[in-house]
Amino acid sequence: MVVKDRMWASEVRGLTELQRELRTANPELARRLQQVNKRLVESVADEARSAAGSSVSTRSKASIRPNASGREARVVAGGQRAPEFYGQEFGGGARPRTRQFPPHRGREGYFLWPTVRRRLGTAFEEWNAIFDEIFNV
Repeated sequence: MVVKDRMWASEVRGLTELQRELRTANPELARRLQQVNKRLVESVADEARSAAGSSVSTRSKASIRPNASGREARVVAGGQRAPEFYGQEFGGGARPRTRQFPPHRGREGYFLWPTVRRRLGTAFEEWNAIFDEIFNV
């Protein structure tokens, strides 16, 4: 498998084919692959929640959650239950309705995106270690 890095994501080439082969061999193996992906993003989500300071609302912290399937893993946040998340993550201040947030940082972010960018450097090694553990290699 080959990892292709982008600014905010990594793509593991061959993962779709691996999932298909595992599902054909034994559906339980495909579920294990999903567990690998879930454990990786759970640790990223936990780290991002920890990185969020005390000024970040509890709702915004709680909205940071892992989402994984056999083919992909992602951290999702915000939504209807935490509409303030994006202001707390990316800042505001230019408009009267966004002045309660820290200064705007563009795409840099304050806690989630810095965590994701930092973890991308080791994601492939972490994924392999979790894979070896779950598949007892």
